[in-house]
Amino acid sequence: MSQGSPAPALPRPPAGLPEVAPKIVTVVVTRDRQALLRRCLGAVAAQSRPADGLLVVDNASADDTPAIIRQHAGATHLRLETNSGGAGGFRAGIAAALDDGAEFLWLMDDDGMPSDNDCLERLLATAVRTGADIVGPLSIDPEEPERLSFPVRLEGRTRFLVREVEDRPVINGFAHLFNGVLVRASLFHLVGLPDERLFIRGDEVEFLYRARRHGVSVMIDTAARFLHPSTKSEIHPILGGAFYAVVPGSEMKRYYQFRNRGHIFRSYGMWSWLAADVVRYGTYYLINRRLDIGGFTRWATTTWKGVRGDFSPWRP
Repeated sequence: MSQGSPAPALPRPPAGLPEVAPKIVTVVVTRDRQALLRRCLGAVAAQSRPADGLLVVDNASADDTPAIIRQHAGATHLRLETNSGGAGGFRAGIAAALDDGAEFLWLMDDDGMPSDNDCLERLLATAVRTGADIVGPLSIDPEEPERLSFPVRLEGRTRFLVREVEDRPVINGFAHLFNGVLVRASLFHLVGLPDERLFIRGDEVEFLYRARRHGVSVMIDTAARFLHPSTKSEIHPILGGAFYAVVPGSEMKRYYQFRNRGHIFRSYGMWSWLAADVVRYGTYYLINRRLDIGGFTRWATTTWKGVRGDFSPWRP
């Protein structure tokens, strides 16, 4: 698997196969978080509709991850020799699951887990009933269960609370990849795999835009619940909440967030979004942070790297 290569389109599957119960493979990407992995795999194993396969992508862990995986009978351990980030991990895991004949893939990182034992059953029922290609659960903050892990933009407003969205059976056109989402295998045959060049932060957003460019059906089933750490510490209101600036806590995460965002803007012609980001991050760094010139300069130069298609990795 070459670093820096674009996600290829895979051959389309044969048509006219008999209709049988779909084969679901769960793909979990992990790195050096054995306690979280143990919790995640336990919740996956407890599902009322169990998956037909479990594949754990080990992103070059140095801890006791292999022992945790061995505790789950039938689990496949796919170890990568170098850390390829979430993008490379999901790319490798999805490719392996497709080779194994998966018809649906249930995708998650090790720090998330289904909150109820009917999560997968609900997602599958919704996918079958609606024909959707991507069905995601509602991601809940485990520390504050009234809050969403990730905000949802609806009707021109950013929603942060569960009660603001749970009255809708589904939310169309959007899902938080790859946090407990159920994806039809045929989608990967159509649009390709996650782009490993993005490493972390934005790979899931780019894949969602790519899928929507092909007109596929995407939705959140609000009755299916998934637990994931909240991003609230990274979200900063701008101009009284008219905008929000997402600023990760570490320099590495900021680098990939900004670089990959620039790449997405260029790839999908989102120039108005880039202009909005100038206002967004200009306000955050120059007003909220009182003339943090260095921070704004790093945002600008890193975003421009993405716009230029420069995928050089972060250097400490």
